[in-house]
Amino acid sequence: MPKQERARATRQAIVEAAGVVFARSSYASAKLSEIITEAGVTQGALYFHFESKHALALELILQQHELCVAAGAELLSDDMPGAEGLVRLTHTFAQQLRTLPIVQAGIRLSTESAGYFPEHARAPYEFWIAQSAEHLRKAIAEGDVSPRIEVDSIARFVVESFTGTQMVSAVFDDWARLDNRITNMWDIIFAAIGCPDSRDHLLAVPRLVHGDGAPPSI
Repeated sequence: MPKQERARATRQAIVEAAGVVFARSSYASAKLSEIITEAGVTQGALYFHFESKHALALELILQQHELCVAAGAELLSDDMPGAEGLVRLTHTFAQQLRTLPIVQAGIRLSTESAGYFPEHARAPYEFWIAQSAEHLRKAIAEGDVSPRIEVDSIARFVVESFTGTQMVSAVFDDWARLDNRITNMWDIIFAAIGCPDSRDHLLAVPRLVHGDGAPPSI
């Protein structure tokens, strides 16, 4: 392997190891020695790529954001109804949370330790709000969501609801039932913002996405 490729691979191995460590520990309590052990690299190798724990944690937040942006952009580019796009957006992030330590760590760092990264911790949430607003506008144009809603306010509420839902799920079941909790979340939101003629259709969307045949929770 060429030297430059080896350096890139080592750098990414350090980032992924940091994801494992920061996913289970707070920013303040996580130790670089744990990351070095997890990555199987030397202290010199870590400091060659990252000058501090702060720099490494910031890289995690940035990579987590990139993963979410890529997934969100793919959903917007697909020709699907706005309501379905909204639901798939939350389930896509849920899948990333369950399976990717970089996403787990990035979310933890940008919530629990946001004060350490004031210029970057907000970016993922601002992106999710903007993406949610795009799907909402599409759902309004399609006649599924009431045109009387304040789009930006509802988009923020969607992100706030998902954030709280995933945090509770992390505590109670390590995200094992996050999809079910998201379905219940959408039952409440769609019942509030849907057009009367679209209510049954909207309440079916989360189950079509999740593959859950359970009746609506409301």
